[in-house]
Amino acid sequence: MPADDRVPSEPFGGAAVDLVAPADIAPPDTAPLARQTLAYGLSGLLVPLVGMITLPIFARTFTQAEYGVLELATAATTVALAIVDAGLTAAALRGFYDYRDDQENERRTVLTTGFYASTALALVLAVLLVLLRRPVSELIFGNAHEQTVVVLLAVSIPALNTWRYVAEVMRVRLKAFHYLAMSVIATVVTTTLIVVGLLALGWRVNGALVAGVIGNWAAAAYGLVFVGRSISGHVSRAQLKRMLAYGLPLVPAVLAAWALALIDRIILARLGSVAQVGQYAVANRLSSLLLIGLTAFLFALTPFLLSTYSEDPEQEKAARARTLTYLTFILTLSGLVLTLFAWEIVTVVAPGFIEAYKAVGPLMLGAVGYGIVSLLTTGFSIARKTGRLAALTLIAAGVNIGLNFALIPPWGIVGAGFATAIGYGVLAVSYYWAAQRVYWTPYEWQKVLIMLVLASALGVIGVLPLGSEAVAIPVKLLAVTAFLVAVRLSGAITRAELVELKRFAQGMIPLRTWRSRA
Repeated sequence: MPADDRVPSEPFGGAAVDLVAPADIAPPDTAPLARQTLAYGLSGLLVPLVGMITLPIFARTFTQAEYGVLELATAATTVALAIVDAGLTAAALRGFYDYRDDQENERRTVLTTGFYASTALALVLAVLLVLLRRPVSELIFGNAHEQTVVVLLAVSIPALNTWRYVAEVMRVRLKAFHYLAMSVIATVVTTTLIVVGLLALGWRVNGALVAGVIGNWAAAAYGLVFVGRSISGHVSRAQLKRMLAYGLPLVPAVLAAWALALIDRIILARLGSVAQVGQYAVANRLSSLLLIGLTAFLFALTPFLLSTYSEDPEQEKAARARTLTYLTFILTLSGLVLTLFAWEIVTVVAPGFIEAYKAVGPLMLGAVGYGIVSLLTTGFSIARKTGRLAALTLIAAGVNIGLNFALIPPWGIVGAGFATAIGYGVLAVSYYWAAQRVYWTPYEWQKVLIMLVLASALGVIGVLPLGSEAVAIPVKLLAVTAFLVAVRLSGAITRAELVELKRFAQGMIPLRTWRSRA
């Protein structure tokens, strides 16, 4: 039997890991990871589901300019949350695993300190936004007419910050069921209010934002009830100092990452129009579908890797190295499918925004880059070298901003999409280079490159004029098949690795076991 076709006895371990770890390293038990991924996957599915439900309603109710305002409001909220977080959420996750299971008081102190510090910052920023609503409106929207939107954003920040921090506590406590329940509450409340408000009560953008505020506060309240004990310790100045030393360097990195992900909307609104931002928003909604499983997996993966590291650092390296290969395969395959069929999807869900399909391909590449970057970050976290993230992310953000100014005037939303993709590409390369020097890990980068090149080349078919659907759809299906065949023949994914992926997927099936442990 060929070496690359040896079937491992366990996911992420056994013979198939010989390329990345010594044979005597025992494989980690990935069953909990699979169950947690399922829970977060169901939770993560809710957000895009809301997007798909509300997208046709927004597309038929709002003008392109109004949709652009909603997208800019979302971008502004993301920036505000990055500021009030101050890296404390990531610091709490890292600090939690500095202590063993029998050191519960110390763990509770870490979680409590981070919660109160982050909440105080959220309240301060909310007050400032209300007081400075006019200049903030002019800065974000280019006029002073959206002051009410700014106030609604201010009201939502404490709720979103609480929800996010509580979700982090649920992650480290492995309370996946409650995490899912919290997401369901926010989804049901928000979606119901939006549908009723827009279709029956004549709401516009402000009404949609009000629905989000109510849904977020309802979810935050539920979360506080079920993690109250975990954040009932005492606030420690020593812990806060240590957490800020770890987390504050992440703030410029997060803001720069925001620039990579969201500033294209701001530049597009200035160099193009708010209507183009609306078109671009639809393309982003489609690309966000790629992040459903990614976000779920990363939510489950980070505690899993840190916990594995605390027991066996070499085992953690082996698991993380193999994960990058698998993650790239899933992301490139999913991104290729969405890119190829973007025109058909947009035609159905948002026919008034048909030009959006052209930007889906490059945005998919950006989403793949985001996934790779997210995994590479773990090495910096383990080594506690978060300060290096800021410099590298700022460089990538600078590249992204420059490309936006260069590419948006001639190519519009397509140029913005390519600027995002290239920015994440620069970030991934620089993170890989720096992470290997901080905490070397045997990643299989040749396989990653093969899959990226194949998906990029075949994705071009999605924007070619192929004629009628009777011709276009078979050609696109053939392109997906060609990707799978080429990946297998090139050795980027071996038979043994496909078996590992299958076993991991099967680990998410036993819902009864998952519920008993969640």
